[in-house]
Amino acid sequence: MGNGAFKKTGFKIGEASLFYWACKEGDIAAVRQMLPNMTYEQVNQLEPLGSTALHAAVFYNHPHIVQLLLENGCSRTTLNRHGATAYEEASTDEIRALFNRPASGRFVDEHMTQTFQLANPKGNSVDMKDGIPDDWFKGHTTANTAYESQFMHAIADSSGVFKKLVQNRIEAESKEQLEQLVSRTIPNEHQQYENAKRLHEKVRKKSDMSSLLTMYTLETPLYRTLQNEADSFATLIYLHLAELKDRAYKGRAYRGGRMTENDIQAYRWALQRPEQVLETRTIQSMSLNESVARRFTQSERPRYDRRNRVILIFDFSETCPTAINLNRISEKLPALSVHQDEEEVLLLPFTLFSVREIKVDSKNGEYRITLTYIPTPKVAAVTIAHNLKE
Repeated sequence: MGNGAFKKTGFKIGEASLFYWACKEGDIAAVRQMLPNMTYEQVNQLEPLGSTALHAAVFYNHPHIVQLLLENGCSRTTLNRHGATAYEEASTDEIRALFNRPASGRFVDEHMTQTFQLANPKGNSVDMKDGIPDDWFKGHTTANTAYESQFMHAIADSSGVFKKLVQNRIEAESKEQLEQLVSRTIPNEHQQYENAKRLHEKVRKKSDMSSLLTMYTLETPLYRTLQNEADSFATLIYLHLAELKDRAYKGRAYRGGRMTENDIQAYRWALQRPEQVLETRTIQSMSLNESVARRFTQSERPRYDRRNRVILIFDFSETCPTAINLNRISEKLPALSVHQDEEEVLLLPFTLFSVREIKVDSKNGEYRITLTYIPTPKVAAVTIAHNLKE
């Protein structure tokens, strides 16, 4: 059943697996028959010809097989002998579209004032006299008093005995917390369980941050959970931030959002006070491509939702170590995201910005808010720890 393609072409079956040839030739009946009885390793193995079955189905333009493999959790990040992922081998828009993530809130903030906080010395709330929601104003008034941001960067930049002490004390605990999150959010029956399990093993055993970042991009409930429980994830990245320095981003990135009038008024308040510094509260996905951010803001929403559509423009005029480029940068730095079409840049907590500009489109009412990256001042970790205690 489904093996007619092999008889017609006269392939030397020993050169690659039957499954590979079925995917290459578009024999979907054979693929459906074999797939349920194969292990994750068999489906994703690099064949003697130098590519995986997914690479073959993509290259030879068999969309139904590509869709079937992706629906069964096939690995998207495996490189062929030319150093390319299957997505990078696609020659048609139809095939590329199959790799797109279903509409989700990944590049959209539903509650944007919970994503940032204002920085203010000693954690005192800003004096509110303009009718702006009080809970939006937490934190520091200048970059020099953004102690939490300084502390995380100081740990990342430190070396020698201090870093070893901190790493030994914190890393094991963070890994344990992360393991609990993964177990809770990605059950055995989840489509991406096998991918997540293997990536998490590399994090647990080797502290492989590339695998941690790839696991973050999988379409699983873990992403949503990390919006509120990002401590373990962010701590591990900060402890190994030096290993990701070649992915530090410089340029522009975009994120969509929806805001109430009060939310927008809060950004206007910050715009009128250039000394105010915004600090990110959690991890955020940005895109190099503005149309990706806009695509997610234009997804359907309840009729009663009257909030304004917003595009946040993140302007990194200097290289930012906490804005991590998950795209393919070179042969030595392949794509880390399983959804390469999104052109994702990951933004870590404790990154500082100022509000530079607010514009509104008179035709569609869409707001455009530009945030400028502010490098965190370098201060000794011991000094910062003293400030945090006060």
